[in-house]
Amino acid sequence: MGHDLDVLAARFGKHYPRWLLALLIISTMTMVLSSTSINVALPAIMADFAIGRPLAQWLVTGVLAAMTSGLLLSSWAQARFGPRATLLTSFGLFLITSLVAPFVTSIWALIAIRIVQGLCAGIAQPLSMVLIFRTYPGEGRGLALGLFGLGAMMAPALGPTLAGFLVDHFGWHAVFWLPAPVCVISLIGGALLLPTLRSLTPPRLDVPGFVLLNLALFGVLAALAEAQRFGWLDSATLLPGALGLLGLVAFLWRCTHHPAPLLPLRLWRNASFRHTSWVSMVLGVSLFGITYLVPLYVQTVEGYSASDAGLLLLPTGMVLGAAVFVGGWLSDKVAARWLLVGGLGLLTLSTAGQALMGSGAGFWAICAWASLGRLGIGGLMPGVSTGAVQDLPPEELAPATGTISFMRQLGGALGINLLTFFLEWRHAAEGADAAANAMAFQQSFWLLTVLFALAIWPAWLLRNR
Repeated sequence: MGHDLDVLAARFGKHYPRWLLALLIISTMTMVLSSTSINVALPAIMADFAIGRPLAQWLVTGVLAAMTSGLLLSSWAQARFGPRATLLTSFGLFLITSLVAPFVTSIWALIAIRIVQGLCAGIAQPLSMVLIFRTYPGEGRGLALGLFGLGAMMAPALGPTLAGFLVDHFGWHAVFWLPAPVCVISLIGGALLLPTLRSLTPPRLDVPGFVLLNLALFGVLAALAEAQRFGWLDSATLLPGALGLLGLVAFLWRCTHHPAPLLPLRLWRNASFRHTSWVSMVLGVSLFGITYLVPLYVQTVEGYSASDAGLLLLPTGMVLGAAVFVGGWLSDKVAARWLLVGGLGLLTLSTAGQALMGSGAGFWAICAWASLGRLGIGGLMPGVSTGAVQDLPPEELAPATGTISFMRQLGGALGINLLTFFLEWRHAAEGADAAANAMAFQQSFWLLTVLFALAIWPAWLLRNR
């Protein structure tokens, strides 16, 4: 029916922007919630399917890799099909996969479902931000963006808590049904509130580039995962590894020769963007890697139930939500360099504390050290956003913002994969028993400590602006 924002505003009156904002917040929260709630269900899924960590981690890394790809599809899909068709398709696919997932009997079928959900979430999240910018062209935009960001930050806190309760009382299957009711609301609300206006001259999608990107992403991730199960020289490792590396080389070559590349490599010529991009990858590791590692640690080493593991992450999520608001306020007063250095310093202290306390620490001790890291992320998020673009011309702001988000998601996917590899390696090296498992987690926290400390150097190289 071709409704644009002006027609919809006239139809629904002055409260239309608020209704649209509420729809976008709950829809995005649902997708983010689903992507993080699986962490507390992993031990139950591993037991039910009789699999180990190398295969189970695909339920997390597959989502993040697909979200990484979806980020690059979002602007094209909006221009080609319009916001309504794009988001309704994403919500619909998400709903269907959520309903089907509990009935699958193969772990690879469950992983495929998670990859589809990650792609839907990757497409939907940037598009929601675009609609907020268009609906709030001036007054009220800051508050709208703050509320949207708060919703996105609260989802990782609420997701594991709700999922832990569901796992303990109804089994891991219920975790996949958790987002279904909100998806139905999103479909109904989206059909009424979302605009349909699309570009008369939509950009062409670089299909070969997109295929090469996914070949590189999933090939490298598959090689690292299969190396944990079969060894580095097995064909199950070498084949995806070779395909992934060839795909990566071909993708980078295409990005340097295509007039509208999916990943604008020219941005790395700018020193501030180059330094910030590495910090953004580390931010992805901290956001997703720690949320993956802590629930697994407290359930397999400390003996927590899924409910207690989810409850542990609730205070840390609330701290993160408050820290993001404070970090946003500080970003107007403090140079991005200091936000990044300070945030990375807090993250380093956080993981070092978790490594030093060893097994047998109390609930609140674990929660306190994890919350300290969330305070650091509160400074990193606005610092990365401002540091990446501080020395770029206005015409590069849009591609730089999208690319920084891509780097964050890539860091999360690779980080979880490498953490799982490191965990399995150290577990086997220490004796493959319960004590070895505890030691492997302790060493993994030390690994994160070193990574966060090393990232302080590129953050320090940023100019004060």
